[in-house]
Amino acid sequence: MGKAAFLSRTAGLFAQARQSLWFTPALYAVVAVTVLLLAPVIAPFIPPDLVELIGLDGVYDLLDALANTLLAVAIFSLGIMASSMQAAAGAATPRARPLLMKDRTAQNAISTFIGGFIFAIVGLVGLSTEYYNDASRVVLFLASCVVILAVILALIRWIGRLTGLGDVSEVTDLLEETVKEALAAHARDPFFGGVRKDGADRGGFDLFPRGFGHVQAVDGERLAALVEDRRLSLHLLVRPGAYVDPKRPVLRAAEPFDEETADALLATLTIGPERRFETDPRYGLIALSEIASRALSPGVNDPGTAIGVIGTAVRVLAYWSDKLQATPEVRHPRLHVVPLAAADVMEDAFRWIARDGAGQLEVQIRLQKALATLAAHDPRLFGTAARLLSRESLARAAQAMKMHQDLDRLRLEVAQLAALGEHPER
Repeated sequence: MGKAAFLSRTAGLFAQARQSLWFTPALYAVVAVTVLLLAPVIAPFIPPDLVELIGLDGVYDLLDALANTLLAVAIFSLGIMASSMQAAAGAATPRARPLLMKDRTAQNAISTFIGGFIFAIVGLVGLSTEYYNDASRVVLFLASCVVILAVILALIRWIGRLTGLGDVSEVTDLLEETVKEALAAHARDPFFGGVRKDGADRGGFDLFPRGFGHVQAVDGERLAALVEDRRLSLHLLVRPGAYVDPKRPVLRAAEPFDEETADALLATLTIGPERRFETDPRYGLIALSEIASRALSPGVNDPGTAIGVIGTAVRVLAYWSDKLQATPEVRHPRLHVVPLAAADVMEDAFRWIARDGAGQLEVQIRLQKALATLAAHDPRLFGTAARLLSRESLARAAQAMKMHQDLDRLRLEVAQLAALGEHPER
């Protein structure tokens, strides 16, 4: 593996670690232990009068109080977080659980409690030895006051955060922001600096993955560098989110390549068991659709949530359209990349809602209006797919609705969308 690939892979692993639930508590714990170890170094700068003013028993009492309370608070907070994630999985979608685990307020609160507990325990151990002199104990006392202040602030923020943690509307908003970020990243560089190519050329030399899973990320710059270095004409057949197996190619080259090149090319694709919201906007749209489908189930019967999800999907897709460049910059003409099709994106956003809300007029009308809005906002990108979904939704509604008046009302909405006219897709 080259230096660039190693650095890219290391940066990716570090980014994943930063978003993990354990990372921030571990960082806080390291900071706490570092402060305790450096106390004797800072001690010579403490004025003698301050040493006399602060009683040595006060340091022990403070640390003992922190040690006795913060572990229980941390465990209680973790229990609340776990309950909130379970509630969100039941009321919204289980797919949102990784996003909830990345909540910064929750992570910082739990990290403060755990870090404060470790600070107190290590401090008590240090006090039982000869490691700390009188001046060092003053440093320990001042650090304990800072920890108490941090705990109070974390508690206040944590209590305010608990009011919405795991709520369906919050999960929807969180997914909206996540999908927007993924679509913005796609819009900035939709083809990894390469050329759009909808279909792969027949023939050529195919490269197959070594296992099963989803494409989680593509190192576009590394892939382009390999293409230029090996003088290959390469077609990337998959995008992040695609499911791959050893029988279906992920790359196709016009020229033959050796085993070393094959390994290097495959190393640019990160394949794992789960999809990632950060690189796969379709996954986020599917999660939004799951929220709407669950709300439309007979056991929940909440069309208002489904209508809200439709509005969210419209905002997200309109945002994507606004961010897309008319002609993306081509930096690597030898690299050909399959596009992210607007039809696939719209199906992920709306097809499940059309199926599960087929018998509810208010949902169907809002869906037709949403499709018309997108078709009018960007006819070239959304027009064709919107009309296809509109007709499909009407056909589903015709099978599910009993009142012909409802169907007549729905047909008027479909007719308005059809009147917008045809436009070739971007």
